Amino acid sequence: SRGGVAELRVLDRPAMLALRDAAGVEQLALLTRVRGETATVDIGGQAQQLPLAQVAQRSDGGFTTFWRAPRSWRDEVPVGARGADVDWLGQRLAQLHGVPAPQPNQPLDAEMQKLLRDFQHSQNLKADGLAGPKTFMRLMQLGDNSEPRLSGAAPAVAAPAATAMVAGK
Repeated sequence: SRGGVAELRVLDRPAMLALRDAAGVEQLALLTRVRGETATVDIGGQAQQLPLAQVAQRSDGGFTTFWRAPRSWRDEVPVGARGADVDWLGQRLAQLHGVPAPQPNQPLDAEMQKLLRDFQHSQNLKADGLAGPKTFMRLMQLGDNSEPRLSGAAPAVAAPAATAMVAGK
């Protein structure tokens, strides 16, 4: 994806970046932590602390991150779609908003799309009502999972109602 450090803070996930050194040579770096305005990156097996501004300056904004997608996940879930990924999405959104979960095999309808947009907006994601990878990543982080976090925070446990939603920055 693209979006640089700001996007990675929202996603709160470790990521691979291509950083240019002073001579303009690209090196792969694993961004493992962001704390305040300091980043921890692993370059060639060596952990280094760099100012975030320097990471942003040395990067083209592109990054790769890894995550465990939910069952039957699609790259983008549009309005009207049905299936296991829509069921999972509906259950997570209902849980976070403190509303009853939809029955299985229901389409992603206008009501679910509104919950989706509200969630995206609360997470500083593009609030387009389309369930793409970044939306699924944030929904997963607010549930029970043990995936690493860029912020170093412990995995969140979803609580009922909208109080479980956290600001992305």
